Amino acid sequence: MHRRTLTRHLKDSGMGYRAIANEVRFEIARQLLEDTEVPLGQIAAALGYSEASAFTRAFRRWSGQTPTAWRADGREDGLPASM
Repeated sequence: MHRRTLTRHLKDSGMGYRAIANEVRFEIARQLLEDTEVPLGQIAAALGYSEASAFTRAFRRWSGQTPTAWRADGREDGLPASM
């Protein structure tokens, strides 16, 4: 599909590429934080962030809390920490 066609389809649906990419990043980040003990720096790099601090700011925008707090909340709820 041509880039312009994709842009038009996204616009017609009310979504943009950046919004969809951020939703996917947030979902992946949540899964990694809840289900693994992968360090934040590695999660940030896997999601395309140059630094963990940039990932932390984005995650706080998405969820209202830091990745570390999200991970701790998940552990307190009895979720397993498996790799």
